[in-house]
Amino acid sequence: MSDTGIRVAVVGGGSSYTPELVDGLLSHVDIPLERITLLDIPEGRDKQDTVVQLARRMARRAGRAVAIEATLDREQALSGADFVCAQYRVGGLAARVRDEAIPLAHGRIGQETVGAGGFLNALRTVPVAIGLGRDVERLCPDAWILNFTNPSGLVTEAVLRHAWPRTIGLCNVPMVMERTIAERLSAPPGSLRLSMVGLNHLSIVRAIEFQGQDILAPVVEAFAAGGRWPDGPAMSRADQEFLQALGALPNSYLRYYWLPDRMLAEEQRRMEQGRGTRAEEVLRIEAELFARYRDPDLSEKPPELSLRGGALYSEVAVDVLEAVALDRPREMVVNVQNQNAVAELPANASIEVSSIVDGRGARALAQDPLPLGFSGLVRQIKAYEQLAIEAAVTRDRGRALEALTLNPLVGDIEAAAAILSDAWPA
Repeated sequence: MSDTGIRVAVVGGGSSYTPELVDGLLSHVDIPLERITLLDIPEGRDKQDTVVQLARRMARRAGRAVAIEATLDREQALSGADFVCAQYRVGGLAARVRDEAIPLAHGRIGQETVGAGGFLNALRTVPVAIGLGRDVERLCPDAWILNFTNPSGLVTEAVLRHAWPRTIGLCNVPMVMERTIAERLSAPPGSLRLSMVGLNHLSIVRAIEFQGQDILAPVVEAFAAGGRWPDGPAMSRADQEFLQALGALPNSYLRYYWLPDRMLAEEQRRMEQGRGTRAEEVLRIEAELFARYRDPDLSEKPPELSLRGGALYSEVAVDVLEAVALDRPREMVVNVQNQNAVAELPANASIEVSSIVDGRGARALAQDPLPLGFSGLVRQIKAYEQLAIEAAVTRDRGRALEALTLNPLVGDIEAAAAILSDAWPA
């Protein structure tokens, strides 16, 4: 950090999420911000121009003397940065539409981060993420990368292994789970401490501390008895029995692995109803958001932003930034290198786990052995992720086929080959 304050570079500055991040940074007045620099590519120039104007209006409204810049020059954006917030989408939303539609055409789940959709996203994103990490090493070697780019855990591991060790992967889901449980208990936000372990979009809550007591067991029973998963969808009787047997609260994305037929049917129903994929829905939401962002009278993030997803995104990013920049230790669920915290996984694997975050970065807290049923899935997905990284780095189609076949949401050589044949040219 320079004598004049903290400099933040936002890679993917023209994203519709950027006002959420800017709002979080501006609202934490004890963070001595000097500059926020938005970086994008030429195709994102118009969106970035719109976002930077809104961000400047937000700064004026907040009374913060923070320089807010926009550039298409990576060297300019990264030079002197203390934190690099990575939130880009390689290929834009048009690529996400293909990622979700191609698997569906072959009878497989099409989703942005899991299954074949997440894999296709990773193939494009990993080389770019590694390139960014190497540029950070060259241009701002004291900086931390805070990665939100999806699939976050896989991308974080690729950067940690191949480019830049000062990288922390972030996801809003753990904080959303904490707030959801607190709301269910009528407890104040921040009054619970969740102990979580697993991988990004594949983690479980294994303890909930409230007023000095672990209340996980009664909370699990309450959700099972209430007949709804923690994030809202209705449970069947089998779901309730399974949750009670698990004895933990699952990240919502685990339903893709434990209820794949139901999740696929939901996606197919969306298509039959003419609503398209989630990516096509996001395209419509983004068009409306940018129409709002262009309003010269708008000087705060609009409520419509909540429809985009990513609730509490800014709080997660700013909490990590504050803990590292100001050396204020706090326990958070982030994506970090395992370093033997989870004995069942390789030491160089990226895991999503309760960690201590402070001026030295983030360090995973040591974990008890994983529940046997959960452990098998975690190890399979980690093997898939590491093969996917290898395929993305080497551009080896054989490795890609192996990785995609190993993913349980594909799980078939011929289906994996058909998906790759449709997607590989792009």
